[in-house]
Amino acid sequence: MKFIRAVVFLFLFFPPCLHAGIKDPVAVKGVFDLRMSTDEEFIYRLRGQWEFYWNKMLHPADFEGPDRIKPDYYGLVPSYWTDYPSDSVGTTPMGYATYRAVVLLPPGFRKVMGFDMPVFDSSYEIYINGKKMAGNGTPGTSEAETVPAYQRNFFRFVPERDTIDIVINVANFHHRRGGFWLPMKIGTFNAVQKRLSLSWAGDWGTLSFLLGYSLLFFLFYLLYIKDNLMAFFSIATIGLAIRPLFTSNFLINSLGAGLSWNWLIRSEYLGLYLILTGWYWFALYLYPSKFFRLITRIITVIFAAAAILTLFLPVRIFSYATFIIYPLLILLILYCITRSIKGALERNRLDIVYFATFLLLTYGAVHDVNLSMGKSTVPTVYILTYTLVLFVFIQAVLLLYKWVKSFSEKEQLRQELEYMNRNLEIMVTERTHEINARKEEIEIQNKKIELQNRQLSDTIQLKNKIFSVIAHDLRSPVVNILYMLNLLKDDEYKEKYDSFANSSIQYAQQVINLLENMLVWGRDQEDKIKFAPGLHDLADIILTNLSIFKETADKKDIMVNFTQIGNSKAYFDRDLMDIIIRNLLSNAVKYTSRGGRISILLKDKSMTKEGIILKVCDNGIGISPEKQKTLFSTDEIESTPGTEDEKGTGIGLKLCYELVRINNGTISVDSRVGEGTCFTIVLPDRKSKA
Repeated sequence: MKFIRAVVFLFLFFPPCLHAGIKDPVAVKGVFDLRMSTDEEFIYRLRGQWEFYWNKMLHPADFEGPDRIKPDYYGLVPSYWTDYPSDSVGTTPMGYATYRAVVLLPPGFRKVMGFDMPVFDSSYEIYINGKKMAGNGTPGTSEAETVPAYQRNFFRFVPERDTIDIVINVANFHHRRGGFWLPMKIGTFNAVQKRLSLSWAGDWGTLSFLLGYSLLFFLFYLLYIKDNLMAFFSIATIGLAIRPLFTSNFLINSLGAGLSWNWLIRSEYLGLYLILTGWYWFALYLYPSKFFRLITRIITVIFAAAAILTLFLPVRIFSYATFIIYPLLILLILYCITRSIKGALERNRLDIVYFATFLLLTYGAVHDVNLSMGKSTVPTVYILTYTLVLFVFIQAVLLLYKWVKSFSEKEQLRQELEYMNRNLEIMVTERTHEINARKEEIEIQNKKIELQNRQLSDTIQLKNKIFSVIAHDLRSPVVNILYMLNLLKDDEYKEKYDSFANSSIQYAQQVINLLENMLVWGRDQEDKIKFAPGLHDLADIILTNLSIFKETADKKDIMVNFTQIGNSKAYFDRDLMDIIIRNLLSNAVKYTSRGGRISILLKDKSMTKEGIILKVCDNGIGISPEKQKTLFSTDEIESTPGTEDEKGTGIGLKLCYELVRINNGTISVDSRVGEGTCFTIVLPDRKSKA
């Protein structure tokens, strides 16, 4: 709670205290009046109305004499010259111009003065009382003549009269903006030098502070805390840390890097992309949201693309990325503020602090933007650097707080675990006595279970034997019935009993098929199936079974198509394969609607690279995905009536699965309800190696 109060105090009282300062004089029609200044030491920003001469490259001599040139416009400084009214000035981003102002000094003022010059977009030269004092790059009247440059300039000047005539030539053919967008500062030499030294010290201090924090938290992430929140905080802070190298005082130049103007600008923008990407991911892990995760990923892609374009496109093109950066920055701030407000309303103390810091950072950014554009009505100084450092410091403290809290919870758990371990031995001893007391009882129960298992096994074997006996005993009389019904097909009975005989034969054949399945199933349960494999022609078996089901298929107007590609010989047990094919054809006919189609495809190894493949497909009623899961399983035995209410036992496909497996083959199914079913069998074409 004390920490929260401190943050609120800083937010409420820190910015106002920075407002303390001397009111800057404002130029009126190119004249700064300092004659009333009585301070021994002073520093002013020269903002207000400057004389502006568009598409003119003038020199101090052009302003001497009674016929001196008149200004095109009195332009507000600081601002971009494109902000001036186009109907009266006609400025464009690319071009050149001259700025002029006169400073009226107190009578007899002859102290050494200091001039702190900002950077211009994108080159300039300055004349003081007719003498060239400083510049950046080479301003010209065309792109070929202009050389852009960024470097902070500071020079001393001793006035020899009570007025200072300032002429600045500015040219821009390389940036999207042009003009005098930061105010120059003048004052007594010591005051200006002190302020400049503080600015440099502030930039180096900010860089060192932020870089130190980023490295510290990155090490925390690598060595101790695998928290993405801490990782992205480190990335964002690194971006903030290196930013002073390429802005304001351009510290990179003092390191001897000697970067060109183009790469100074590119480095600044690349740093912005890194900063915003890091803060977006930091905000995502701070306040998780599915929607904001999507937004963050999209923005990451946008910044990655912008970074690539920044490396290759000219400055005048990629510098328009600021129109993307500002809205995305606003979106990020709004998201963090709204989420922190929600948490604060729920009385989450950390969210109260987060809200204060986000608001503080927003205030600093808006304040400095207004100040740099000359739109601030209150005399003040730049505070974004201070708010940024304070923001990062508070975020770091909050992260450390979370880490310490998490560490404390882990330590508490560790102590509880140690306590439990100390008492575990006592608990184990007590439980050992209980286990020993129940050991004999468990052994008795195990013996009872073993006896019950033996009895259950005997019961299952008896059931299987009875099942086999019943199936075997029923087969013979049905065969006799079939034989008597076939006698009815003799010529002397054919005319009268033909229809009855055909129906009876089909029915009897179905009964035999069902009983044959039951018999084989019973043998399989007893592991008594005889397996005598050999090299046989699978097509012969298919054709034989097709003749058996031809009448049934014709009765339902089912078209049966058999296609053979290549050799049809495979290695299998002929009797078992006959049962498999009979069951597949029986099911295909049974579950295909009247007027349907059955397709049988047989391919040899030269076509499949796998072995002999048999496909039996129909366009029948199909099998649901749920039933497909248990189609070959013995856990569930269920008979589904055919399209014309044909009956079955429900074990045909399960028997096929077992018999295919015995033949060292595989069987699979592909079916869709209402579209049909396709069974695929793969058989070896030669005897497998033991």
